Amino acid sequence: MDFAELTARQQQMWATGDFHRIGVAQIGVGERLVRSLGVRAGQRVLDVAAGAGNTALAAARRFANVTATDYVPDLLERADHRAEAEGLTLVTEVADAQDLPFEAGSFDVVTSTFGAMFAPDQEKTAGGKVGMANWTPDGFVGQMFALGAKYNPPPPGVRPPSRWGTEAGLAELFGSRGVDVQIRTRHAEFVYPSPEFTLDYYRTWFGPTATAFASLDEEAQEQMAADLLALYAANNTVDDGTVLIAAPYLEVVATKP
Repeated sequence: MDFAELTARQQQMWATGDFHRIGVAQIGVGERLVRSLGVRAGQRVLDVAAGAGNTALAAARRFANVTATDYVPDLLERADHRAEAEGLTLVTEVADAQDLPFEAGSFDVVTSTFGAMFAPDQEKTAGGKVGMANWTPDGFVGQMFALGAKYNPPPPGVRPPSRWGTEAGLAELFGSRGVDVQIRTRHAEFVYPSPEFTLDYYRTWFGPTATAFASLDEEAQEQMAADLLALYAANNTVDDGTVLIAAPYLEVVATKP
């Protein structure tokens, strides 16, 4: 499998739209993760696949020395602007989660929130003391990605990102590395004005959804839109015309003994 080619395709996909508009709704996930990791002032923290910096900024608010990396430069620029607005110190560097330009032992803690789980070379991504938030395959987001794969299938042999969202997958990825893995199921809420708004919002700003729609003809686009609206309805917890979906994810804290 050509991981370099696949990574380049994924990089282009995540650069489509504006993921910050999606990720900013999940600020609480990063705050919970750094709390669970016990991030302290002065610690060296690396946030991998940081996007627009939700988790990196959460660590910076605790006066850690934080470096945020991602392979989409525009998202790191957003992280820089957010840090400046809050008066926080943050270093950003363009880097791939599978090929980080740092020596072993450079950081006390490594975090990734719904980021490194999408790296094609999963075994190369895992390692060190890590705190992660990973979507589960059977929850709302896992179902959404499975629906997208139905219309825009991944190359043969690619392991699904949802492997990171299962205890069995985490055992495979971390088990041979001699680390203690603590797993907790949490929920992130998706709150939007209406199902139709949600569909248009993701179709416009969320790279994977925008890319999938762009690859389809008009008839297939209409069918995918109908399937997504059905998915929202199946997971929605309110009946007032708005959307409130509780999406499960695994909070993972892996500590080297």
